[in-house]
Amino acid sequence: MQPQNQMQLQDQNQTQGSAQNQNAQNQQQNANQQTAQNNAPIPPRNLFRGEVRQVQQALDKAGFKAGPSDGRWGHETASAVKQFQQSKQIQANGQLTEQTLADLGLDSSQFSQPQQ
Repeated sequence: MQPQNQMQLQDQNQTQGSAQNQNAQNQQQNANQQTAQNNAPIPPRNLFRGEVRQVQQALDKAGFKAGPSDGRWGHETASAVKQFQQSKQIQANGQLTEQTLADLGLDSSQFSQPQQ
């Protein structure tokens, strides 16, 4: 192979490697953003009573006492959420997140979304 062709081939390989590295960085950044979004708290005041009731019922079904399934977010519900989160080894703060909903078997897309 002639030296000029060899240099062009090296330049192409470096460009491809740089593009692959950038692609990997973009994928990692997207994954980090998705994780942050999944862990963003969903304030109970943003939920309808029927949604809170679904959470309470799912917690009860999973063996965590959330108090009466009345659709009102209270201390017992927050405590049950925290205990459930601890059992799943996710951030245990007693606040509802998309991750917690998913682990409870609930579809977060069916719940009220936080105001941006």
